[in-house]
Amino acid sequence: MDDLFCYDGSGGSTHMTDRIQTVITTDGEVDDMNSFIRALYYSKEMDIRGIVLSASMYHYAGNIKKGTAPYRWTGTQWMYRFLDDYRTIQNNLKSHDQRYPSADELYSLIHVGNISSCGDMEEETDGSLFLTDLFLQKHGQPVYVQTWGGTNTTARALKTIEERYRNTDQWQKVYQHVCDHIILYIILDQDVTFSTYISRKWPDIRIIQDTSNFWHFAYAWKRNNPALTETLQSPWCQKYLMHKGPLMAHYALMGDGRMIDGELYEEQRGTDDYLKAHPEYQRYDFISEGDTPSFLYLIDRGLRSIEHPSYG
Repeated sequence: MDDLFCYDGSGGSTHMTDRIQTVITTDGEVDDMNSFIRALYYSKEMDIRGIVLSASMYHYAGNIKKGTAPYRWTGTQWMYRFLDDYRTIQNNLKSHDQRYPSADELYSLIHVGNISSCGDMEEETDGSLFLTDLFLQKHGQPVYVQTWGGTNTTARALKTIEERYRNTDQWQKVYQHVCDHIILYIILDQDVTFSTYISRKWPDIRIIQDTSNFWHFAYAWKRNNPALTETLQSPWCQKYLMHKGPLMAHYALMGDGRMIDGELYEEQRGTDDYLKAHPEYQRYDFISEGDTPSFLYLIDRGLRSIEHPSYG
């Protein structure tokens, strides 16, 4: 909505908080699911403004009308199932810290974005329009867009802003406002929309491009020194992650028997066949939380790292 965009205080939305404001965008891979569970437990540490389902080169819903078949698509309902079980523990969480959001609050933040194909940004969607409105609001501090999948829904949101304002006398102010108020934290680069659209049309948007650091908490963790991975190995995971309540029951581990809807069989890390094909893993080893670094970065640890990555 155009009236959300305001500089002079006469309208718009000013949302002040002592926590970093952020949006989660996800393509629904199994490690996104694990990261989402951790994000719920850490949600008191950040001000979650939205949760947007998107696509990537690895996961998309397909489009029958355009002849695009779904690829490794895990659906649009898994977050709601997780939140149903978060609801059962929210009172306990709030007893420790009232900043935990309610399940209803989190439900209201979920939007489905551009999911039909890799790099899909042709049409406006509920998710892209939500981001458009958010980017145009006056926040008082930056909003970090966690990019767990592709940047395509974010790109569509920015394209809508460009289409609305580029040929108007407001364009320079709008452009500067958006560049000043959003920061993209990109885990890997999982479609082409950053390189083909965002970097070309919005070159002044701040970017944190994580192309390697995340692997230490992702599928490549076995390459690390074993002395540093005790908390990712089966004995620790069995003791501290399994049988820890309804929300943690969704947490995926190697060889745990879990089948992810829509995923290719050869990518089903919960199966015995996967363990046989990958003998380097033990049953109940950690799988991955490759997207978790995008919100660990936002947690205030007293070292002022959010002011500049070189601090702390």
